[in-house]
Amino acid sequence: MPETLREKLRITPHILIWMLGFIAVAVVGGFLMMDLSGLSAADQFVLARWSFPGLRIYLWLEGALLAAIVTALGVHVTSTGFVVASGGASQMFGIRTHPRMPRQFGYVFVFLGASLVALSLTTLVLLNSCRYMRLV
Repeated sequence: MPETLREKLRITPHILIWMLGFIAVAVVGGFLMMDLSGLSAADQFVLARWSFPGLRIYLWLEGALLAAIVTALGVHVTSTGFVVASGGASQMFGIRTHPRMPRQFGYVFVFLGASLVALSLTTLVLLNSCRYMRLV
C-alpha cells in the first residue's frame, strides 16, 4: 500500500517546472509592484546608472516577463481544457487528468485559461496607463 501511495505522490519534472512558474509569477509580480512605487532599491540603482529612460525600459522588461509567464500558464490551462472537453485525458501541470473526468470541467479550464491570458494583456495595458511609462 505505501508503494502505490509513493508512486501517486511522486514529483515529476513537469510538476516542479509548473510549481516554479507559479512561484515566479508571485515573485515577479511582487517586484513589479514594489518597483512601480519608485522607492525600491532596484529603482534607485537603475536611476543612478541609466537615468529615467533606463528605468522605463527596466520596468517594461519586468512587466513583459510577468505577462509572458502568466500567458504561458493560461495557454497550458486552456489547451488542457480543450482536451478534457473533448473527452480525452491530459496532463495539467504534470498531473494526469482522469479520462472519466466530466467534460464540463474542460469548459471551466478553458474559461480560466483564457482569463489568465486576458489578465496578462490587461497588465500590459495598465502598465502603459502609468504616466511615466506611456508608450502610446
